[in-house]
Amino acid sequence: MAEAVQRPGGLVTPDVSTEPGRSSNSVMATTVIGAHGLEHMYAHSFNVILPVIYDALGLVPIQGALLLVVRRLAGGITSMASGFFVDLFHHKVNGILAFSMGLIGVGYLLVSVSQVYWVIVAALALASGGSALWHPPALGLLARRFPERRGFFISLHRSMGNIGDWAGPLLVGALLGILSWRLILGGGTPVLIILAVIIFFLLKNAGGQKVEGAPVRANFFRQGRGLREAFKGGGMWAIFGVSALRGMGDVAVLFALPLYASRPIDEGGLDKSYIWVGVYVALLAAPGVFSGPLFGALSDKIGRRSIISFIMGVSVILPVGIALSGSGIWMTLAVAMFGLFHFSVNSLTQAAAIDVAEGKGLEATFIGLMWGSNSAFGTFSLIAAGILVGGGGLDQLIGLNFDFAGYGWRSGFYFGSAMFFVGWLASLMIPAAAGRRDPQPA
Repeated sequence: MAEAVQRPGGLVTPDVSTEPGRSSNSVMATTVIGAHGLEHMYAHSFNVILPVIYDALGLVPIQGALLLVVRRLAGGITSMASGFFVDLFHHKVNGILAFSMGLIGVGYLLVSVSQVYWVIVAALALASGGSALWHPPALGLLARRFPERRGFFISLHRSMGNIGDWAGPLLVGALLGILSWRLILGGGTPVLIILAVIIFFLLKNAGGQKVEGAPVRANFFRQGRGLREAFKGGGMWAIFGVSALRGMGDVAVLFALPLYASRPIDEGGLDKSYIWVGVYVALLAAPGVFSGPLFGALSDKIGRRSIISFIMGVSVILPVGIALSGSGIWMTLAVAMFGLFHFSVNSLTQAAAIDVAEGKGLEATFIGLMWGSNSAFGTFSLIAAGILVGGGGLDQLIGLNFDFAGYGWRSGFYFGSAMFFVGWLASLMIPAAAGRRDPQPA
């Protein structure tokens, strides 16, 4: 049993700084951050496969949006529940992360063999639940082990995800000319199962051993009190609001871009090949490999609010640039510019939320709540974007007479820009001191 540490106003957690037999910081960080890249390489490639499924099943825009809605909704529910319980059962973190990786593989395998739209929807929910299960324990672990460089390590975790987001779409875009989308989705399952086994053994005791004398019931009530205290005042609400609005804009752009690029010209698209779709989706992630850790490290030094507000302000004009840039080199540059800022805000708002709740032992809880909140708001955003770009298909989905033809694929980018503008206003209410803190020992 491990020695217990009582967090002020929060949970009783293990003292991992002196505990024998725990995974070292280097092994833990390398495993968690490295595996995140492969998880994203697999999951983010679905955005390239989406147009293929769209054509193969004869979908309408709102049905295509629903596939992404289900992914986010399943991910949000999983994140909220898992974040809450990960902090209670911190000593099981290796098993939780291993189960997450295995569930992703099984879920996408089921997608690959499914023949019916609604079965694919259900299988996507399973795979997305696996992806969402990864983040609360992984980011909570990094935040707890590296408190003085929290913004940097959370951004580095996101940066490795960007590498996967960059490599996966390019690889899948090329493979779609050779292999079927079903074989591509199901073919990575054995790799993910093997990785799950490796994670289970490499991260043994990564979250510390079970604390003696810290009953779950007592920690549960401490967790509730800690949450209430952290949300007193407007600071935490502003952080969650910015994160949700950023996510709403991001998912609208991510939904519109691959379909806009691949649709025929007479449907308002650019009539690009799947290889180009892969290039565009990859460009949403590649620049962030370098910009994300830079923004994270800078936020550790000068505070989160100024960096978040800057990124949100710049992001307002970038989706408009994509919509107006045509189909040539300017389109490519516009997507790459958006990629510089695409995922950075999420890492910074996660770090800011943990800053506000400092010392309560609720790292995974707040990561899960933020992911869940983002997924819920992202669900509404995807539905709205699907209706905006092609609302005429809504009657096919829900059986109602809905006489609205939509405004075309570019409207998805304008909607994303509007969400970023509201998010920029909300960012001005984030506590100025978030992220500026005296270094503490890991």
